[in-house]
Amino acid sequence: MAAASVSRPGGLPNTEKSQLTLKVVSARPQSPKLPARLARGSSFVEVTADGLSAETKKTCKCSGNDLQWNEDLTLNVTPLSRLDLKLWSCHTLRKELLGSATIDLLDTLRTHHGKSTLPSALSRA
Repeated sequence: MAAASVSRPGGLPNTEKSQLTLKVVSARPQSPKLPARLARGSSFVEVTADGLSAETKKTCKCSGNDLQWNEDLTLNVTPLSRLDLKLWSCHTLRKELLGSATIDLLDTLRTHHGKSTLPSALSRA
């Protein structure tokens, strides 16, 4: 997890970069059609900080309906960063977006009194 403060003295947000280690544990598709799509290929999670390709990390691919990674991804973020999470399914010639979520770190830091405990975002995928 990142160690970052919500604000500097004077009320200005802290914009220094810190390393955030995000643990991608699992995903539970809520659509009844998704398990059939998952069985055809492998899936992975992609996390992007602030829309920057240099700050995009991916989990390894896992096959079948059991979407369990238990994998750490490390990104450079500020308290003002947004994390975009996407669940992809890979087929022979293309990949298909199965679900996505966005986490606003500043809102999360404020909600958790300056601690960077993130919610389980992909459970909504």
